[in-house]
Amino acid sequence: MGTFSVKLRVWNPAKPGGVEELDAFVDTGASFSWISRVRLARLGIVPSRKMGFRTIEGHLLERDMATVYVSTDEYSVPDVVVMAEEGEMEVLGAHTIEGLGMAVDPVQKKLVPTVMLALASLLRQINSSEFTDKSLG
Repeated sequence: MGTFSVKLRVWNPAKPGGVEELDAFVDTGASFSWISRVRLARLGIVPSRKMGFRTIEGHLLERDMATVYVSTDEYSVPDVVVMAEEGEMEVLGAHTIEGLGMAVDPVQKKLVPTVMLALASLLRQINSSEFTDKSLG
């Protein structure tokens, strides 16, 4: 898939008045979105925990994580993002994409709304005594 970027807005859930806008590269291979630590600090966002990551070259590194709100177009979601250090790209990862209820359209190079899977819910229904054929209809 070719690369493309999207416009994002990010803000501090504790102080929703300030918003930062950015262009982030879409990276479905990244589990989490990476947002500049400097950008997040301007919003008063502080780390909530550390997490380990393996780079594409196989190196291990540790980064701070933070809780933010992220939006693109008319969709927004609370999220946990990596606080990217100087020189690291800002990317939109799979966790945020799915949280927004979006999917990547590689042909049009954009995010599109999607219907998410609910298999676990259906399996509970099938295994319950309340299951009827009408439930699937």
